[in-house]
Amino acid sequence: MNSIISWVGGKRILRKKILPLIPKHDIYCEVFGGAAWILFGKSANKEDWQLSKKSRYTEVYNDINGDLVNFWRYIKQHPEAFVTELNQYLVSREMFDNFMKHEPRTELERAIKFYYNLACSYGSRSKNFCVNQGYKYMPLRNLDKVKEASERLRHVIIEKQPWEKIVSRFDHPHTFFYLDPPYYTKEYLYEREDADAFNQHKELAEVLKQIKGKFLLSYNNDPYIRQLYDGCVIDEVETQYTVSGAFQTETELLIRNYKSN
Repeated sequence: MNSIISWVGGKRILRKKILPLIPKHDIYCEVFGGAAWILFGKSANKEDWQLSKKSRYTEVYNDINGDLVNFWRYIKQHPEAFVTELNQYLVSREMFDNFMKHEPRTELERAIKFYYNLACSYGSRSKNFCVNQGYKYMPLRNLDKVKEASERLRHVIIEKQPWEKIVSRFDHPHTFFYLDPPYYTKEYLYEREDADAFNQHKELAEVLKQIKGKFLLSYNNDPYIRQLYDGCVIDEVETQYTVSGAFQTETELLIRNYKSN
């Protein structure tokens, strides 16, 4: 299934190349969760992934952005309430500006504001109203679509923790980490009020080279990143992003500490 939101750096296209590389595991952990394209794309059937039937199969979504985490938690727990509330709002510049001016008072209001602003703006930074984007990406009025996402998240642990704490907490020989950090020199695209720009590329590499589990990391194709992960398996892959309404092809890296199946 697809993610129900658009987000900077989303892996909608690249996930076709990522999913076949995921090895068997008992713990699945998305460290920089974002729109969770890989989580939603992978089978929810634990028997497709589990290494040991004696172990409890666990899936973890993590992101440092509080708006994202609140949104996914609310979708998981209250899909009907979310759609009912969303259906009260029309797509308009006035409504968008109103959302931008007022702080939400409840978890529901925060989830609605986050999604409405995201759906009615260009890109995922939610700064400027864009009518066409709003009409095209307001799919969550469809209760079935929201319920499908809610059901997929039903057994997923949703966390808001710094990446290093999540890696330390869930590291195990049977853990698989998927990491999609803000790309090197592109960190500014991810800045939001409650999430500092990521600038720990070296620290991340040092930690990942020491873990007990397996990891797969998606990154931009940069000599510095290649240097940091010297000794790991590095594959070049082509993907596309939408820039100013047009597709742009990019070469990116898939980095892992294991050989493919």
